[in-house]
Amino acid sequence: MEAFFIAMIPITFFLTIGGVLVLRPLTKRLGLLIEASARAKSGDGIPLHELEQLRTQLETQSLKIEHLEQKLAFTESLLEARSTRFLGGVGSGAREMT
Repeated sequence: MEAFFIAMIPITFFLTIGGVLVLRPLTKRLGLLIEASARAKSGDGIPLHELEQLRTQLETQSLKIEHLEQKLAFTESLLEARSTRFLGGVGSGAREMT
């Protein structure tokens, strides 16, 4: 019986070390997940100043897009006026030649 307990010491030692090596990363990730979910529930997810920066950046991008849309509309109107004037001139010249 004494030999059994002496043989169990290294087996227990190896199983304990193996368990720690395998389970430590899992428990660490689980702890981080629980901490993140607790933070999300309490509203501490994103600091207020970061939200303000994001809001400012979004407003700036919105203004830039609006400005680009105005430029595009102006350019399209110029191209349309030019193409109708060009096509009108070509069409009248073609009618005179026939």
